[in-house]
Amino acid sequence: MGRVVPEKYQYLVELPTLSPSEMKLFRRVREAVSSLSERGMQGLSHEQRRQVLFFHVLETIDQLSEQEIEPEKKHRLAGLIVSDIAGYGLLDFLLEDEGIEEVMVIGPRRPVYVFHRKHGMLETNIVFSSAEEIERIAKRIARNAGREINEHSPLLDARLSDGSRANATLSPPAVDGPTITIRKFLSRPLSIVDLLRYNTLTPDAAAFLWLMIEGGGAWAKNLLIAGGAGSGKTTTLNALCSFIPDRERVITIEDTAELQLPVRHVVRFEVRPPAAGVEEIDMDTLLKNCLRMRPDRIIIGEVRGKEAMTLFTAMNTGHGGSLATLHANSARECITRLSSAPMNVPANMLAALDIIIMQARIPREGATIRRVTEITEVRRSSESGVAMNTLYKWDPVRDSLNSTGTPSALLQELARQLGVQLRELTQELERRKLLLEYLMQRDVRDMKSVREWIERYLADPDSVLESIASGLRSRS
Repeated sequence: MGRVVPEKYQYLVELPTLSPSEMKLFRRVREAVSSLSERGMQGLSHEQRRQVLFFHVLETIDQLSEQEIEPEKKHRLAGLIVSDIAGYGLLDFLLEDEGIEEVMVIGPRRPVYVFHRKHGMLETNIVFSSAEEIERIAKRIARNAGREINEHSPLLDARLSDGSRANATLSPPAVDGPTITIRKFLSRPLSIVDLLRYNTLTPDAAAFLWLMIEGGGAWAKNLLIAGGAGSGKTTTLNALCSFIPDRERVITIEDTAELQLPVRHVVRFEVRPPAAGVEEIDMDTLLKNCLRMRPDRIIIGEVRGKEAMTLFTAMNTGHGGSLATLHANSARECITRLSSAPMNVPANMLAALDIIIMQARIPREGATIRRVTEITEVRRSSESGVAMNTLYKWDPVRDSLNSTGTPSALLQELARQLGVQLRELTQELERRKLLLEYLMQRDVRDMKSVREWIERYLADPDSVLESIASGLRSRS
């Protein structure tokens, strides 16, 4: 773990120091056990390999040490050796901190940087002295992911064993030496209640999205979450998936598998990039395959190529309730990107998209906040293919996501589809909002617990509302 110095934009790690005798033992033990990390561990996960190696290192220290070592020092030395030969070296100190969102190695003899969830970009006191050190870690990342990185294939996009996403580049094309970027995977995925507590969304907007995603059990709408890099699109997508009814079959397709969906019936696909002797399996191929698997929901990690056309074809032929993310800076830009190369979705198909959620990463008082800045519904238009109504818009002065007062055509459409009055759906929105606010007050944030409450509500809303009322009475 490290220490943040906000006024200096630094993240300082207490790096281990070894005495001359400890350094001598370190080298001897590392040499003695280094081959074990490659032999006899086929089929083991990265963490399992590290555990096996750790106990073997402890035994080797006892065998090679010329004097007895205190248990605490011995375990510290063993941990350093395991990190050096099977882990990610000094980067392990950064990867242990849940507060760090991204780790960035920008070359030898230059400080490693981190992006902290609370404090933003920080410089660390970790510096790799040579390109070989960085390259060794990059190759270990590749090997653990079943990939390769070398002078013939100098770019790597891979997933670590904990789900974190790693990118590495070698020279060439990296001009100043090899680089590594690791976007850390949260051990506990953020739930919709977390997003409400962080003010990313409001209960009012979340209740509306819940109704649109669930669709009254029959008419689920298609959603796109758009924004810039690091704006939290995937986190929001993951949290919104808790609104998918548990009886539905969900298929996800991602470049690198990051989603941790709180649904039981989920099939996950991951793109396979081209490599020596290995055929590429791209997103469009996986999407076409998934259409043969009777999906109730299709979730695309990020739409950016020809798979967009396949997805919109599916939306236009009865596959409702699809969700995806897209890099764009406005709702109008989403439509422009979708209709332009390389996506090339025809204008008459774009109206199959129902809702665009815009999200942004915003600097605020020395920190970074993530906000849903706009929720817009997409409607068919005879002139340009689509028209858009902005239903919610973020107010930067009050830091709040507010209703624009524009009547929702989707809500009216859903009322017709379900055969109910619009006022009944308006009341339903209030009931769902009440449940979300109750979960906030009770600090029910764990994804599994949130999901259980949502499922209970969908099964028997009156019983859940009575439980909420009883809980509120007992607290007052």
